[in-house]
Amino acid sequence: MTVPPPPPPGSDPRDDGSADDIDAEFARMMEGFDAPDLDASAFDEPAPEQPSTDGAARGEVGADGAAADGASLADREVTIEDILSAPAFDADAAAASDADAPRPIALIATSVASAKALAGALRLAGDARRADRGTPSDASSGGSGAGAAGAPDEAALRVHGTDAGAVVIAALDEADAHAAAARVSTALAKLGVVLFWRRGDRMTATRYRAGERGDDVSPALVLGGVDPRVEQIMIGAADADELGEGIDPSTVSRMQALRWLATGRGRG
Repeated sequence: MTVPPPPPPGSDPRDDGSADDIDAEFARMMEGFDAPDLDASAFDEPAPEQPSTDGAARGEVGADGAAADGASLADREVTIEDILSAPAFDADAAAASDADAPRPIALIATSVASAKALAGALRLAGDARRADRGTPSDASSGGSGAGAAGAPDEAALRVHGTDAGAVVIAALDEADAHAAAARVSTALAKLGVVLFWRRGDRMTATRYRAGERGDDVSPALVLGGVDPRVEQIMIGAADADELGEGIDPSTVSRMQALRWLATGRGRG
């Protein structure tokens, strides 16, 4: 038996020539295949972005609050100075600018029996305020119209008669509603009034007397003392038109106001 000679030093004893066969087979399989040209740079990792040295990266802000390159404050880190200098949020203004926001309603409930007497009292109280400010009234002309009461805020008020006392209704924001309640309670001197104010699902009730704000009370506790129609209006189950057109105190002349106060025994 003949023993094969040992492999030369440094060679793979497993290399029996099969590697040449594999290379030949691979060459045969790749015949006719054209590999696409590849750009070696496509495999390079992108270089890290260098920090900018312009005014926007440094957080510089122009006079209008924008960054140096026109970016807004939202594009940079907000500082405590930005927060302190930002305008205060005005909920009433935001709601007024929103066309879909519910319309506010203010209702001032009084114990005055006659709507005409209440309208007359508001008209004369308006004259007194204008006299204090040195603003002329229509006392000598006896005219009517918006200029009769003079104040635009009075022109927004409507006085209605109900079985539980005359009420004043207006579409006013909360701050204006409280100002109107103070004026009405001033006109009625010793008689207290209750301001109901509602926007959407939120309703408040506040007592006023002689122009001074009193305590805030639960609307549910005082709604029972008003006319049922007023209650329906304030809970949103009815519209203020249910009470009719009402009386605009700004259209009442001084002579009418005096006459209504003198004869205001009935309801109307």
